[in-house]
Amino acid sequence: MRLWYIISDIHGSYQAFRNLLLHAELIDENNQWIGGEARLFLLGDYVTSGPGSKQVIDLIRSLEGQVPNQIITLLGNHELLLLRAVHAEHHRQEWLTNPEHWQTITSWAKTNEELENLLRLLQIDPLSTGAIAEIYQRTAKSDPNSDSLIQRVTQRWQLNHPSFTTNLWAAWDLFLRIIEEDGTLEWIEGLPVAHQIEEWGFFHAGPPIGFDGGIDDLNNQFDVLRRGGSFEHPLLAANGSLTSPVGTRRWWEESSQMELLFNQFEIERCAFGHDPKAIEPRGVLGSVWNKAVSTDSYMRACIEGMVRIHDDCADAVYTDAAISILQDLYPQRTFSKTDRLIG
Repeated sequence: MRLWYIISDIHGSYQAFRNLLLHAELIDENNQWIGGEARLFLLGDYVTSGPGSKQVIDLIRSLEGQVPNQIITLLGNHELLLLRAVHAEHHRQEWLTNPEHWQTITSWAKTNEELENLLRLLQIDPLSTGAIAEIYQRTAKSDPNSDSLIQRVTQRWQLNHPSFTTNLWAAWDLFLRIIEEDGTLEWIEGLPVAHQIEEWGFFHAGPPIGFDGGIDDLNNQFDVLRRGGSFEHPLLAANGSLTSPVGTRRWWEESSQMELLFNQFEIERCAFGHDPKAIEPRGVLGSVWNKAVSTDSYMRACIEGMVRIHDDCADAVYTDAAISILQDLYPQRTFSKTDRLIG
């Protein structure tokens, strides 16, 4: 009997992530594993947006230490964007112009007074979980299908974005030193981009089109390219490319194309994140062709959702708080705490 839980796109939303683990009875109030033989799959995007990127990663690393064979952790496109900023100078300024990325940096300032002081000089204030969720919920409610939602949200954060000054570069250099010293950078660099167990394949965004090889080959080639700094390679595209396991979208729309991909990677079913409106409206977990499940529940808006695989069935699981938010966003629908996706 298998019992798997799949969570993706946490985006620094530590409390929502922890609430899900408590809801599934995988951890206790002291963040100790109580999930027995259950497995936890985390499909990437641990950083950005929310105020708790460091806390999210610290909790994941703690669980990996407690039950190392039961926690499977993948790289997301936002971790890749951070790695590009670290290792490729021409990507660094682009990363630092995104106000959401400064929320990642502020999460490390909570335990480093020097970084906290630099951010204060730059007039960068950490946004609360509630403030961030309110922004995303309000924007989603006004136009739930918009592809420009993220851009519209970050426009509201422009006052939280500093100018390029000596203090800005000092804050970046200090942040980089901190994540090197505490092991975060090494941990991110060691994350694979895909995983296979039994008939299931796991990706952040989905199986890439045009790749010649299996999942082990994909992980190996991605790692070689990343370590070589080949961030412009199609396999390492962070967004909007069908050729990248962390950036692809809507690869599943045609059943024939999906079957070819599944045959290529020798899988029968797939779990992926990356897009909170991949199959259902934004924040609603869904499935397609009875073979693929989306796992991005839009935690940026504090919608606490995950996929649970029990034997041959896959269910969407939400907390009470998530149901309340979803009901407000989509009053014409009725939501339940458990929704059968496959089986």
